Amino acid sequence: MYDFTSIMLIIGRKEEGSDKIMMLGSGFFVSNDGKIVTARHVVGDLQKDLFVILPNIPNINTYQDVADLNCQCLSVTIEDVNPITDLCILKIVGTFSSPFPVLGSLDSVIVGQRVGIFGYPHCVHGRRVLTYQETEIRAKMLLETSCIKSKYATINVQTRPGQSGSIIYDIHSGTILGLLIGSYAPPSGISIAGINPYELNQTSYCISANHIKEML
Repeated sequence: MYDFTSIMLIIGRKEEGSDKIMMLGSGFFVSNDGKIVTARHVVGDLQKDLFVILPNIPNINTYQDVADLNCQCLSVTIEDVNPITDLCILKIVGTFSSPFPVLGSLDSVIVGQRVGIFGYPHCVHGRRVLTYQETEIRAKMLLETSCIKSKYATINVQTRPGQSGSIIYDIHSGTILGLLIGSYAPPSGISIAGINPYELNQTSYCISANHIKEML
C-alpha cells in the first residue's frame, strides 16, 4: 500500500477572536513550492485566516491519539480557484520538501478498478484521524457547469463530512487519479435535521487529476 501520510493535510480556518482552528476538510500537497489542492467548497467564500494542519503521525500504521489536541499549523493563502471544477489551490509561505506521486488522470482508469483514498472523515466534527479506504470506480462521467464539461468518476463509497479534498489514487502505481468532491446524490427537496435523505445511502464522486494539473 502506498502511504501518502506526509502530504495529507486538514484545511482549517482560525475562529474569529480565538486561537482555535476550525477544521473544514481534507487536502494535500501537490508541489515542492508549497502548493496544496482541496475542493473549493471546503474553503468557502471567506479567504482570510486560512491554515493547514500538518499530519501528526509519521505513517498511516501509527496509532493516532485522538486525545492529542496539539497541532502544527501553517498559514495559507488562496492561489487559484476554479468554480467550474470546484477546485482550489492554496499555498504556504516557503517550500515543502517531499517526494510527490505523479499527477495522472481518470483517462486510463477502467470501470471496476480499485482505488485508494486518504483523507480525514469527520474532521469537521473535531475528529483528526487520517483514514485509508479502498473502493471501486463505478462510472466515468462528463459533468457540465456553465457550458464547460469536466471529467469525473463515481466511486462506491459513502462520503463523510470532512472527506472532501481527499486524494484518490491508483493502488498499483501510486499515481494520483483524482480528488474527492463529495456525495453524488440528487436533491430530494426534503431536509431531515439538515440532511438530504438521498445522501444516506449514496455513492460519491471525484474529479480527474488532470484538472488539478491545469491549475498548477
